[in-house]
This record gives sequence, structure tokens and C-alpha cells, in this order.
Amino acid sequence: MTIKILCSTALYAAMPKILETFAIQSSEIIDITYGTSVGLVQQCISHPDVDAVILTENGIEALLHHQLLIPASITPFAKTGLGMAIANDTKKFDISSKDALIQTLLQCDSIAFTQLGASGMYFSKLIKQLGIEQEILAKAIRPEGGLVSELVKNHQVQLAVQLVSEIKAVSDVHFLGFLPDELQEWSIFSIAQTNSPNSGTVQEFTEFLSSTMIQQHIQEYGFIN
Repeated sequence: MTIKILCSTALYAAMPKILETFAIQSSEIIDITYGTSVGLVQQCISHPDVDAVILTENGIEALLHHQLLIPASITPFAKTGLGMAIANDTKKFDISSKDALIQTLLQCDSIAFTQLGASGMYFSKLIKQLGIEQEILAKAIRPEGGLVSELVKNHQVQLAVQLVSEIKAVSDVHFLGFLPDELQEWSIFSIAQTNSPNSGTVQEFTEFLSSTMIQQHIQEYGFIN
């Protein structure tokens, strides 16, 4: 049987190996569609044939509000935070503290973050709280979603802000590090079954995601315990 899952782009790089390993031990076929949290919530609302979702807490809460998920099935399995990336041949910036981050954001030539991704939406609030919103928006490129570190790789922008797991999905860029703890927002990802008649087949994959082997694997992509 094919299991249809809507999955946050945050798992884009880690998921191929997960699916490859799962296929060895299971007869179930996983069909995954990736996207932003906002986009996937809307897609789940309009496509009731989806069997499961992998989303942040906000995305899960939104679907619970629409009574589209089975509450008892919600299983957290991954956690990551926001970080920054630059091109490998670019001078290194300091983001080790709140003050250093502010200076880096003000001094950089250009920056990219998403409009609809969870990371971009949080970063938009952060620069407003820091009092530098206008300065940053004036030099920002803001695609709706996708891997914004690709813009760094192609030298379209100097800095990219996104979940660390999404930064690590792009090769040949330099990962500067996580945002300072005092400014960080951690994202917890859960898998949850929908009300689809086939959603009961998701349980095996849910248990697989929580296994020690998979937990060790996703650490390579910026996820932490």
C-alpha cells in the first residue's frame, strides 16, 4: 500500500536515506510531498486523501483546529533551530551573540529568508523586535519557500537564514551556526495520522522515525535531541 505524506522541507535532505532504509524492511510505499508549513496545511485541508503529515507544532495545531488529525497519533521525533549560511568564499560573519548578530545583519549586503516557511515567518518577527526591520527588508530576497541557501550558493545574496536542516540540504555553502540562544526559536517536528481511511498504515513508519538508527542519522542534518 502507498502511504501519502505531506512533509516539511526541513526534512528534505535527511528523508531520502530514511525512505531507502524503510523500504528494505517494509512492504509499505511512502509517497512524500514537500513544502512550507503554511502551504502544506492548506494542501491537507483541500486533499483529504493524505494519510499523514510531518509538520512543526504550529502546523499540527492548525490541522487539529480543523479536526483533520488523530490527536493520539501525534509523535514528535525531530528538533532543530534557525541558523545562517554564507558562500564558502565569503568573509566570515559573527553571529555568536545578540549584538554581533545585529551588526552582521546591518552590515551584510543582502539576505534571504522565506515568506511562508516557519523559519522566515519567525525571522520576520525577530527583526521587527530588534528594531531593524526596515533596514533588513530593504536588502532582502524573500521567496515563498524552498531552500534559500541556494541563493547564497549562486551568489545572489550574501546571507541566508533558515532552519539548520534546510541549510545543510545545500552543498557548497558555509554554515555559520545557530542563532544565539536568546534569539533562537526551536522547531519540533511531529508525524501525525490524518482521518484518511488508510492512515492506520502510518504506525510502522512512525515507529521507524523514532528508532535510534534514524535519530542518529538526522543529527547529521542539523537536528538535535
